[in-house]
Amino acid sequence: MIRPFDWRDLVLLHRVRDQGLCLDSQLAFTRGSNTIQTLLLDIITPRRTACTFVVRPDEKEDQEAIGQILHRTGEPHARLSFFGPVGAISSPGSGRLLDALSHAAGERGAQHLIAEVDEQSPIFELIRKAGFAIYARQRIWRLQGKPDLDPFLKSTDWRVETDDDESAINHLYLDIVPALVQQVELPPRVDRGGLVHWREGELLGYLDIERGPLGVWLDPFFHPAVENLDELLAGFLASYSDNQNRPLYFPVRSYQGWIGHALERIGFEICSDQAVMVKRLAVAIRKPALSSLSAVERTHPEPTTPFAHLCQSWPKIPAPPHHE
Repeated sequence: MIRPFDWRDLVLLHRVRDQGLCLDSQLAFTRGSNTIQTLLLDIITPRRTACTFVVRPDEKEDQEAIGQILHRTGEPHARLSFFGPVGAISSPGSGRLLDALSHAAGERGAQHLIAEVDEQSPIFELIRKAGFAIYARQRIWRLQGKPDLDPFLKSTDWRVETDDDESAINHLYLDIVPALVQQVELPPRVDRGGLVHWREGELLGYLDIERGPLGVWLDPFFHPAVENLDELLAGFLASYSDNQNRPLYFPVRSYQGWIGHALERIGFEICSDQAVMVKRLAVAIRKPALSSLSAVERTHPEPTTPFAHLCQSWPKIPAPPHHE
């Protein structure tokens, strides 16, 4: 049986909380892979962002499991945030659990369900069979502590975003991100203290920043025309301070893979390679746009001549002469 999570499932949650997978990378690296524990209050809060389902075995081959999605009201996509325990992945109920989560995301208004997963993970094949497809790949880079930046430190040309930067940030997003990805993911929100880099009146770089208790997530958007990227990133690191000494994480999508070379030169290390997968929950229906034809609608059709009258107006053809 698959049903929504409630207080009867707290024992199950306690049992599987450390045995699951977090499929939202930003959440996993900034708040921990067992973030499902921090979302229990969503059960009693209005307009909650989390939706959690459980599998309670009806058959011998089924295993107990918990799955969760996150969806902010009004956003076109939801994220598969938790699935556990790992040992239940091969259970027949796991596929039905993913179907139930997909259905719940669609009912909440989401058009896509996103999951970020290592292709070598045991859950990759389960997600693929559930209708998810790869639409991008990403490599996550990690930096702990302060590297030696002296060889690179020449530029600190960054400032905190303002509302006036929003239009330029959206244009940068449209220039960089492939159209296929734009159909799934929204441009970054300009309300979280991100950083912008302008050069000669053009926005060439933007860092979307999300801070959590376990790490800081820096989503980069750099125009290919940007120069001396390693110096620019070193300038950011030199001006960045964190009393908690949390690690920094840079997710670099495949369409911006060249950023990785600069990150490696200034001390970042590869943390994870992932496939970014999506399941489409809604299909756009194209309808013809109907509009009035003023050239036709503003005129009055002339009456036509009835066919019978038309025949009467034809000239008479004399009969051929009769020969005896």
